[in-house]
Amino acid sequence: MEENLTADKKALRKDFMEQRGLIPLPEARTADALIASHITGAGFFKDARSVLVYISVDREVDTTAIFRRAFAEGKTVCVPRTRPGRAMEAVPVGEEELFQRARAEWPCSFGIPEPPDAFQAMGIAGLDLVITPSLALDQWGYRLGHGGGYYDRFIAAGRAQNKRPLFAAPQRAAFIRNKPLPREDYDMTVDVIVTENGIFIPSSSV
Repeated sequence: MEENLTADKKALRKDFMEQRGLIPLPEARTADALIASHITGAGFFKDARSVLVYISVDREVDTTAIFRRAFAEGKTVCVPRTRPGRAMEAVPVGEEELFQRARAEWPCSFGIPEPPDAFQAMGIAGLDLVITPSLALDQWGYRLGHGGGYYDRFIAAGRAQNKRPLFAAPQRAAFIRNKPLPREDYDMTVDVIVTENGIFIPSSSV
């Protein structure tokens, strides 16, 4: 059964990545601008003092505008850094470091720039909001990621805290499924889904 789920996920990842690559760039940019506007205009963003935002690559929903608004509002802005054992941590960064140095100077993990070890991480309990990537989501808030399990572990760690961050997933509407994605025991849901059409709370049951 587990092997079947893994195979199903692998096939879906391939399909969704191919579909994502076929979206005309102007169409993707328009959708991403609307998604960023919905997120940065939401109460959960305005009220957040500290945010973790993924660095977008490979035609993911672009997070540049989210970063810029977070810096403009004086929030503590963090980016992910992977650790051994498929763990992940939140690392505070400055605006100049992120936009002028990250892609040219930082080491990469899975093709994504990450802050060097000299940058000190902060505890997950100090985060108010986590902008969470995906290849696709279903309407119940389950994500299909790239298979590393980093964000599932991070969400699980956050939910073990008395004060956990809110996990919000930006995604283009075409990649929200109305039937369940393959799920395994460790898969975690997000709290909020944001598409170009608005902000949605995942369904509570299948």
